[in-house]
Amino acid sequence: AKRWSAVHELALLVTYYGVTAETIESVVADKEYSECLTLGDYTDFASIGFTITTTAGKTVTVKADRCGGSNSVAIVEVDGVEKFRSMTPDEELEKWVAPRQAANPDWMPYFLLQHDDYVTLKERATAHIVSGAPGAPEGLATIGIAVDTLKVAEKLAPLLQAELLP
Repeated sequence: AKRWSAVHELALLVTYYGVTAETIESVVADKEYSECLTLGDYTDFASIGFTITTTAGKTVTVKADRCGGSNSVAIVEVDGVEKFRSMTPDEELEKWVAPRQAANPDWMPYFLLQHDDYVTLKERATAHIVSGAPGAPEGLATIGIAVDTLKVAEKLAPLLQAELLP
């Protein structure tokens, strides 16, 4: 089975930045940040940084480190000026997570970090189903987004591996 360590980030690019396999004009790996490993039959990124430029001229950079801990930072810059920054966990969430993680060290940390998000996801999906409304629930990824995301991953993986593997 293939894995892609930044698939959630790619889904955000598909959803909010118009990135699809067809709209990728170029991709450049951040060789200083990235590490691509082959272990047995599997090749994947321990950390990956890259910048995509789309056919519409949009540029977006992603950095993901699957060995870098259980935090996530989103930074939006326009013309080199930071316009938005968000980090998870914030101080309040960390206070909630820390004692639960200590009490359950065998649990994957993201189970606790994403607990409330999963509750929201289930509530929105269930309410949408019960309402009988057509289409997808507001704010939730669709199968179409998932398919486009996987197509982007399949396009990027060999391009980035070619830049990063010896």
